[in-house]
Amino acid sequence: MMKINIKTITAFLLVYFLTAMSSYATKLPAYILQTIKTDLPKADIRFDGLVTLPDGTVYLPVLPSNPKRNPSGKVVSTYPANKKLSQLPDVVLFDSNFALLKVIKTKDGKLTVTDTKNIPFIVKTGLFPQDMLVPPGLIIPEDMQIMMGDLKIALQNSSVNEIFKGSAEIKQAKEDTKIIPVPYMAGKTLLVTTLDSKLINVIPTDSTVPKFTLKLDNLPKFVQPVCDDKYILVAAAGKTYIDVADVAQEVLAKKIDLSFQPTEIILNKDKDKAFVAVGDDQSVFLIDLKTMALQEKIKIKGYPKNIALSDDNKYLVYMDKNTGDIYTLALDGTYLNKYVYNASNVSKIAMKGNCIYLLSRTENELQVIDTEIKDIIYKQPLAQKPVDMQLIDNKLYILCASNELDVFRLDDYVLENQVRFPAQGFSKKLVHVPNTNILLITNVSDKRYFVYDYEKNIILQTVKTSVFINDLQLLNKRLK
Repeated sequence: MMKINIKTITAFLLVYFLTAMSSYATKLPAYILQTIKTDLPKADIRFDGLVTLPDGTVYLPVLPSNPKRNPSGKVVSTYPANKKLSQLPDVVLFDSNFALLKVIKTKDGKLTVTDTKNIPFIVKTGLFPQDMLVPPGLIIPEDMQIMMGDLKIALQNSSVNEIFKGSAEIKQAKEDTKIIPVPYMAGKTLLVTTLDSKLINVIPTDSTVPKFTLKLDNLPKFVQPVCDDKYILVAAAGKTYIDVADVAQEVLAKKIDLSFQPTEIILNKDKDKAFVAVGDDQSVFLIDLKTMALQEKIKIKGYPKNIALSDDNKYLVYMDKNTGDIYTLALDGTYLNKYVYNASNVSKIAMKGNCIYLLSRTENELQVIDTEIKDIIYKQPLAQKPVDMQLIDNKLYILCASNELDVFRLDDYVLENQVRFPAQGFSKKLVHVPNTNILLITNVSDKRYFVYDYEKNIILQTVKTSVFINDLQLLNKRLK
C-alpha cells in the first residue's frame, strides 16, 4: 500500500489554494494601505505589493492563508518585539494575519529576510504575491519555500535585469564633461535615445555624457517615465509588449503584453492612465498605471498615428496612418468615434475645445480644423518642416526642423513670435519641464540641446552632448 505524506499534501493544497487566489489579492487591502501610509507616509507601494522607502528599505508582503475577519489594520506582533511600524522591524504581523518581511543584508552583502525562527508560523503558511518581482539576488531560507508558490525570483544574472546592466561610465580625458545646469534643471536626469542604437543614454543634467546606458532588445519605439518617475515604460521595435522598469530596484518589474507592436504612448492629465497606439491593429490600448495592467482594448476606425489628448482629456484624437483621416474618440465610456477631416503629411496634432490643430510638414503650416463643420477654418504659415508642438497657456509652441520656434496665440490666431536657434541640422523635439517656463529643444543631427525660457524668450543654456538626440525624456531625479 502506498503511503500518503499528509504534510506534503497539505503543503501542496495550501500552495494551490493561495496561488489560485493570489491574482485577486495582489492589491494590498485598504486597511493595510491606510496603516502603512499613516506610519510610513513616504512609503511607495508598487503595483505588485512591494513596499519601498526613500532610504532603500524594502518590505515583502505576505498574503495570509487564513485571513481573520473584520480586521482594522492594527499591528499585533513584530520582530524585534514591541516595535512600531515606523521603527522598521524585520517582521510585521497585522490583525488580519497579513504580514510584511523586511529585506535585510547578510554580512557578505547578500539579500535575505530574518532567520525563520523569528517569523511566526502563521506567516510561514502565507504566500508572496505571485506576480511580485522581488529584489535581484534575494535568498529565501529553505524552510520558507512554501511561501514562494510559483513565484519567479529574478536572480542577479537573470535577463529580466539586463536593461540595467549598462556600460561603464563614459570617460573623456581631454574634455571636461561637467557643466553647471540652470537651477530649473539641477538634480534631474535625461533619458536619450538615438535613431540607430538600442541604447537608452542616461545623462545627468550636470554632464554632457551618459553616466551609463540601458540596453534594449531592439531600437526603442518610446521611453516614457510614469508614476512620479518611479517607473519607465519602454517599447522596442518588433516587440509586442511594454516593459515596466522599476527605477529604484533597477529591474524590469513586469511585461504588459498587447499582442501587437506598441508605437506611441500618451498619458492623461492625472498621469494615472496611458493610451498606447499599435502599428498593426485598429485599436488603442488603455493601461492602468496604478496596477501596471492592461485595462481595456478600445476598437477604433483606422490605424492610429500621432495620437493626442484634448486639453480637457475628454477626447483622444488621431490620424489613420493609411488614409490620413483624422478622428476623435470620446473618452466618456461610449467611445464614440467620429471622422473629422482628411489631411496628409501630418507631423503633430493638438486639440482644444472644438478645434483640432494639425502641423503639415509639407505645406509648412498650422491648420485649424473645426470639429463641428469638419473643415479648415484657418491656416498659419510656419517655418520649414514643423515637427513638434506643445500647447501651453493658450499658446502653441511649434518647433520647426529648420531650427525655428514659432509661437501661435489661440485667443486671436496671431503668430506672436518666431525664434531662431543657432543650430545646424534638424530640430526634432520639444520637452516641457513640468512646473516651469522651460522648454528643452533637441536636434537630431547636432549634438546639443537648448534650455529655453519661453516667458523671457531667451536661451538660458546650450548643452553639448556626446550623442545625437532622437528622443528625450526627463526624470525629476538623479539616477545612480
